[in-house]
Amino acid sequence: ADIVGRRYGSVKWPFSPSKSVAGSAAFVASAFSASLGLISLFHAFGFTALTAAAAAPAVLLISLLSAAVELLPAELADDNVSVPAAAWALSAWLLSAG
Repeated sequence: ADIVGRRYGSVKWPFSPSKSVAGSAAFVASAFSASLGLISLFHAFGFTALTAAAAAPAVLLISLLSAAVELLPAELADDNVSVPAAAWALSAWLLSAG
């Protein structure tokens, strides 16, 4: 996301001028793709009954909300901590077995 944002990120978020719309879009796309890939792999090896198709709506929401957390000002939250924490909490809530 950082590379895409630096290369193609001419449009910045008005409330977070150090972050670009392109970088945020790349964040969502890569988080969504990587997450579904891991879910597919874990399902294929029998570690979870959850399928990528069933998880896709929740994973998309988790990816979008994690990207939103990443836009918070550095003074408010360090994104190296806040993004994984938010993704974990959202995953525990939205992808719980039951």
